[in-house]
Amino acid sequence: MMSGDSMEKMKEKLAILSKEREAAKRLLESAVDSLGFSVVVDEEFSFHTLFEECARKVRTFISFESLAFIVFSQDGLDMSLEFCDPPSGKPFLEQEMLPLIEDRTFAWAVDRNRPVIVTATDGRGQILLHSMTTQNRTVGMFMGYLGEDDADILDLSFAFLTVVLSTAAGLLQNAELYTVIRGLNSELSKKIERLEESERNLAEAMRARDTFLANVSHEIRTPLNGILGMATLLEDSSLDSRQADMVRILRDESSSLLRLINDLLDFSRIEAGRLSFEDAPFDFTEFWNSIRGSFLPRARQKNLRFRMELTGEVPETVSGDSLRIRQVFGNVIGNALKFTSKGEVSVLGEILPGDEGWVVLRVDVRDTGIGISAEQAARLFRPFVQGDPSTTRKYGGTGLGLVISRRLLEGMGGSISIEPGNARGAHLRFCLPLKLLPGKSREKDDDGTAIRFPPGYSVLVVEDNETSRMVAVSLLEKIGVPKIETAEDGAAAIEKLSLKRYDFVFMDIQMPVMDGLETVAAIRDASSPVLDHQVPVAAMTANILPADREKYLRFGMTDYITKPVLPEDLAGLLLKSLGANNVRTANRDGGNGKNVFRRDILLARMGGDEKLCEKTIQLFVGDSLKLVGELAALLESGDLDEARMKAHNLRGAAANVESGEIMAAAAAVEEAAAAGKISDARALVPGIFAARRRFLAEIFHGEDGYSKSAGE
Repeated sequence: MMSGDSMEKMKEKLAILSKEREAAKRLLESAVDSLGFSVVVDEEFSFHTLFEECARKVRTFISFESLAFIVFSQDGLDMSLEFCDPPSGKPFLEQEMLPLIEDRTFAWAVDRNRPVIVTATDGRGQILLHSMTTQNRTVGMFMGYLGEDDADILDLSFAFLTVVLSTAAGLLQNAELYTVIRGLNSELSKKIERLEESERNLAEAMRARDTFLANVSHEIRTPLNGILGMATLLEDSSLDSRQADMVRILRDESSSLLRLINDLLDFSRIEAGRLSFEDAPFDFTEFWNSIRGSFLPRARQKNLRFRMELTGEVPETVSGDSLRIRQVFGNVIGNALKFTSKGEVSVLGEILPGDEGWVVLRVDVRDTGIGISAEQAARLFRPFVQGDPSTTRKYGGTGLGLVISRRLLEGMGGSISIEPGNARGAHLRFCLPLKLLPGKSREKDDDGTAIRFPPGYSVLVVEDNETSRMVAVSLLEKIGVPKIETAEDGAAAIEKLSLKRYDFVFMDIQMPVMDGLETVAAIRDASSPVLDHQVPVAAMTANILPADREKYLRFGMTDYITKPVLPEDLAGLLLKSLGANNVRTANRDGGNGKNVFRRDILLARMGGDEKLCEKTIQLFVGDSLKLVGELAALLESGDLDEARMKAHNLRGAAANVESGEIMAAAAAVEEAAAAGKISDARALVPGIFAARRRFLAEIFHGEDGYSKSAGE
């Protein structure tokens, strides 16, 4: 039998084992519970929620009378007690913390990721310190006043305490990162909003600027159109020397104002990145000579010697933006003439070999004027800056000419520079690549803007401004247009176009009743009463922005001319129309023998190819006989719609071989059929046969070999 002492000892051991078993059970349950936190790092995250849950987990396997969580700042220079449980224990723990900081126990505990137990200042209890550490840094400190002897705490409990505090430290660091990221995102969102607002404001400002420029351009160019037009017409009238000088001054000053407006608009487009360049063929020798011809009179007016020479293997035809290249020449040579009061201005061009299919034009412009110092040269290509501020007062100008020239040249692959070493005057050099094109140069009329119009060629000018209308009519008369009619608005134009066919229409844009865009839309509308829906229509306007030109062409305009309108601009459009498609060059009043067949024009259109010219004529001879026969049959059957189309086809075929008389006869039948006048249309058919016989006689010089087989 067991003695009483042995029994007591056995009971004592069983009690200890039971206590340890309960502690282990409680510890394992706490460990499972401590594997995860329910706290989520988001906008609603708070220290209190995290530390409250952490405190509950810690107390499941270690007894604390009070505990606290201390959080360090990111730089480690500051800390704050963020949570205490119970709250009433905060003063005691803060009091216990001070001596631990002073004797560096606190700092020592920070560097150890394990429990540190010290005696409390009251000498009875114990304080447990444990750093809250992640892989990167220590984010805080756990501090607790133990409610049991540390000897009774299992090592496993301390290990789980480390796990729980490390997990809490990770959540704290994630919260810090989340706050930083959220702040950065907020700042980024604000910056994006400010940027979007700035872009909206910029776009609005750009639109406002474009509208302003368009309005200013229109308001200035419309009266300037009248001034320049009247000055041009006055120059051709009988004037004495004093009057001629006054008109010349009027024209020159108006041209200066126009150049100023163009410079400002060009610079605005360049700054906005909206400047585009054309790539079109042009006769280089003609181009060079025209530049020389335009500046020679200005040099003579100032009693300056002017020399403009070209060396190297000069190409016949090149491709590029001739208008922009001319603008560069105008700015550079214009400056040389402006700043030179005596001596000479020389322009020496040289054609240099470039890449395959290209040449390089190098131009040296020298003058004996006021010159350019090194200091002035450094700022000469800045906007609105001239070499010397005093030159603006003396010579005028905007200081944009060379800036625009440089931007234009760079946009076309070229460059410009101020060459040193000239003791007197200035020396500018610019280079520009030009694409070579095969073929002969375009022929030019000997009388400048004079054009050989076919008899009956008619033009309609649609313009509400009386001055602009008179200028346009006068300039067209000067060019030699046989017939010119006018309309004051779009509605009046539609009425005229519904009664008669015209070869060309010049259309203002801003007009009352019906503006230019509405009018051209009605012209192109197949259901409108207009007789010729394909008549060439050129916008004639003071709006010169690229977006305007694109809009006008998109609405159905075939071309575009800006105010102030110049004779050479009008002549250029008419020449292009005549050369591109002569369907509308018919003699509206019938043949007169001179327009039976224009062989020279046909041959020019065929590029001088005699064989192609003869082949075209032979094809037309057979095709025209078939078309006339079918036309007569359709009219006999009463099918006016098909007859009108057949007459239209014959008119186009006759245009291709430059037979104005057949065109006119076919057009007359087409108009009668369109108007529903079948008797008139039938009566006009013999006129087509007669015109065709005269055409055959003309091409074979009286040998009517084809007419005998024509069955007429």
